[in-house]
Amino acid sequence: MPFGRPDAKKGNSYTIKVKVKAEVVPDDQMMSRISKGQGVQDDPSAPLNVSLWTEKKEYRQSEKVKVYIKGNKPFYARVVYKDAQGSLLQLLPNPYRLSNYFNGGVIYEIPSGEDKFELEVTPPFGSENILVYGSTSNLGEIEIEPIGGIYKIKTSSENIGINTRGIALKAKSSDEKGKAAEFSETEISIKTGR
Repeated sequence: MPFGRPDAKKGNSYTIKVKVKAEVVPDDQMMSRISKGQGVQDDPSAPLNVSLWTEKKEYRQSEKVKVYIKGNKPFYARVVYKDAQGSLLQLLPNPYRLSNYFNGGVIYEIPSGEDKFELEVTPPFGSENILVYGSTSNLGEIEIEPIGGIYKIKTSSENIGINTRGIALKAKSSDEKGKAAEFSETEISIKTGR
């Protein structure tokens, strides 16, 4: 026997209204780990977190810089180098390493493998920055131009993050789930000198 109240507009059918009152209880252990910064870097159930580091914080002329990135879950990334004069270079993806997809829990070295460049310290010296824009979904486009084994970024520094997180309309296939993208932006500074 049907229950609920009859819906006059639908004849004999019935409608059911359900009101749910729920209490959301946070996971105390997870919240404690997040607040203390313990294990979040490797926890795939935590929000996207992309770590970025170099072997040291100060480099001298002619030394080579290696950049390392690691995410706590699979992610897409754009790696940007800002030199002492403010020029912006996209290290990844680049003309030789087009893929910008990275597995979670794996340390990636830049430059390496297919890359056709080295990061050698040359004048002008000063404070230089390395940035990683990461997301669990594909990244938006920025304006770039190839120069050797990397790309020169033509988009203004203020708009790189905005464009990277940019939203593009696209058709949704029937098997795609409506999951929100997660973003992580990380920046480190290094000093260069003689």
